[in-house]
Amino acid sequence: MKVHQLRYLTVVASEGSIRAAARTLGVTQATVTQGLRELEAHAQIALLTRHGGGASLTPAGLDLVSHAQRVLAQLRQADETLARHRDSATPQRLSIGITPWVAQTLIPLTVPLFRQALPHVQLEMFDGLSALAYPRLREGSLDLMVGRIAPDSAMRGLQALPLFSYEMTVAASRTHPRVAAQSIAELLEDDWILNFTPSEQPTLMHNLFRQHGLEQPLHRIHLAHSASLMLTLVKRTNMLTFCPWPLVETDELRHSLAALQLKESFNTNVVGLVRRAHEAPSHAASLFIEFFLRQVSAWESSQDAQLRRVLHTVDLLNSSAWTSY
Repeated sequence: MKVHQLRYLTVVASEGSIRAAARTLGVTQATVTQGLRELEAHAQIALLTRHGGGASLTPAGLDLVSHAQRVLAQLRQADETLARHRDSATPQRLSIGITPWVAQTLIPLTVPLFRQALPHVQLEMFDGLSALAYPRLREGSLDLMVGRIAPDSAMRGLQALPLFSYEMTVAASRTHPRVAAQSIAELLEDDWILNFTPSEQPTLMHNLFRQHGLEQPLHRIHLAHSASLMLTLVKRTNMLTFCPWPLVETDELRHSLAALQLKESFNTNVVGLVRRAHEAPSHAASLFIEFFLRQVSAWESSQDAQLRRVLHTVDLLNSSAWTSY
């Protein structure tokens, strides 16, 4: 088995198709197909089931992927270990996915400490949907995530440290004509702009509408693939959104958005640190985690007005145990 073949298999597993995997890897579809055929020939068993919508792993393929992820992780760690023995000027990278409200509060306090400790490490930070980060974590293009912890079924191959719980809220611009609405039933004729993946849509629609005995207004639901685009449209139009309450309380949004005071309550979410299971984090990732947790611990005694305001919308979980899935 060749390393590139194992990499192809892990990316196909996370992306769901050979075409999408080739795009992610930056190679041709034929290259990925050939590599996987060679891997199956070596294994002497089918690893993939190909169908019109993409490709799925056979039981043998699923077993091999778990080994492949560990092998690739060990190779990345070996590279990082060697890099620390080379000139400290050699570029290194730490790739982190960060949920927007954390990016606007605790991350600006964490980054300077990290940069001072490891000035030769380049930070690559992404914001947006946690669901999109899970496949990237598994296949290795993302090292760490500070974001929403999904249900157990979506966390396969990952481990998480829960840190905060918070409520979701319906948000609108402060000039929205129904900013004083008291029930979500008053908002069914408004346009909504939401940020979700296809797999999350049923759960989201249940949380927002169906659990309250309402049918979702499908012709009113619009999708933004960027959290920043979603928030811009809410601020500048009469579109509504559904987002973490802490996000509305950040300095960037509190003067332009309002959390509607509705009688309905919504499911709570948990945010924490998420990384790959069955492997130790890199030296850079370990330091980032250490510095970030230091800021979390200092949050309750902070005199920063924004941090204090956001703190009122979350519950600190004070967890010290990582859970593997």
